[in-house]
Amino acid sequence: MLVVPYFTTQNGNATLLSLINTDRVRGKIVKARFRGALNGDNIYDFQIFLAPADMWTANLSQNADGLSFLTTEDKSCTKPRKQVINGTPFQTARLNPHVSDAERANGTREGYLEIITLADVPASESGVFPLMAVKKGEAPCADTATNGSWSALNVDLANVAAYAALGLQPPTTGITANWTVMNVPKALSWSGAATALEVHRDGVPAKGHVVYFPQVGGSRAGLQQLSADTVFANGIPAGIPAFFDLPDLSTPYFAGADTAAVQANAVGDALAVKKVVNEFWSDPAILAATDWQLTMPTRRFALGVDYGAEGGPALVRNGDVQKHFATAQVSLSNGALCLLSPEHRSGDRESNKTGMTADSWLHCGAASVESFNHAGARASVVLSASVAFDDIDTGYGNGWMRVNLAEPGNAVGIPVIGHAFVQAFNPAVAPGTAGNFGVTWPHRLFKD
Repeated sequence: MLVVPYFTTQNGNATLLSLINTDRVRGKIVKARFRGALNGDNIYDFQIFLAPADMWTANLSQNADGLSFLTTEDKSCTKPRKQVINGTPFQTARLNPHVSDAERANGTREGYLEIITLADVPASESGVFPLMAVKKGEAPCADTATNGSWSALNVDLANVAAYAALGLQPPTTGITANWTVMNVPKALSWSGAATALEVHRDGVPAKGHVVYFPQVGGSRAGLQQLSADTVFANGIPAGIPAFFDLPDLSTPYFAGADTAAVQANAVGDALAVKKVVNEFWSDPAILAATDWQLTMPTRRFALGVDYGAEGGPALVRNGDVQKHFATAQVSLSNGALCLLSPEHRSGDRESNKTGMTADSWLHCGAASVESFNHAGARASVVLSASVAFDDIDTGYGNGWMRVNLAEPGNAVGIPVIGHAFVQAFNPAVAPGTAGNFGVTWPHRLFKD
């Protein structure tokens, strides 16, 4: 499984994605799910069929209605087909209905991406493989006169044996992904690699469970038990999962994960940290600015928002997925879930440093952006983030900061990934030469 920590289509930004199947023998069926930055709501999802050694690419931009939309010219198969994906913007149906259409559209312009391998598809002359295999630059991506396996995947099959009959086998490791945020008007770009999660047994990569679900609407009894999503877990009628909602990062994937809660806690353990450390620049001489981006990929399974609650949005919990999110640290503010960091400390480049801060830092959002030293701004300077955005004043123009995420009593930490995004300008460049440059640093994450 992979997590792309952030995407954005704000203010001239586009996000480029590339997904690679490094397995030269087996094909992979992969689920891509985009979640909104505010509360991790599902805003877009589809399936990608990667042949052995295949690669898939796409672009995220903003359309005339202010919605994110994805376009791909890649020849890898998808469900739904490429033409439908290219013609369908990100969806607002799962976002807060109590805010304006413009705010809901804004909610599609930032977030994070889950990528989950549903099954391996070994080479074969029958079943799904010949329908997804690229030959002479094309793949059928449809039934043929003698092979109806493509449409057979649109039905919820009875068991693993039924999927095996179509050529689907337990998923193995081998996918990797890169992301690039590019702003052509500003002549800036930032990039990184997706965070990878592997099933291991005895210290080596192992197989997961086949977790294929049809890319269709509709539901069946027991479907909500295959996700720890807080809305599903609380039995909220509007949140009953459809087939296309599965799998997610909490769907039982490895031996020993008897429930979705066990899976969610295991992923949380893998990602949990107590401290985040990184650098910042805000030197006016070079027009420098810094955004820190923090994503909590498993928070959705511990904490969620019921938008349909009487009296307005209400905090809901999954009582079985609470080990990483202490009650005292969590609050709901203007429809957004917020996490209180007990302290942060900053220092400059000359060994000057602040003591423990008296004020706490409130991280509102599942994929939040924190801007440095720009108090009062309505959006971050670097990424133009506004969905889950805050500012912090360090007292220094340039330096570094350590954020303690976990309360002293929380011995397991908080599951977090992310990066620092920097922009600056070189005033010494020759006339006619672009002087803008962007820098990306992954956060340094400490488990102790």
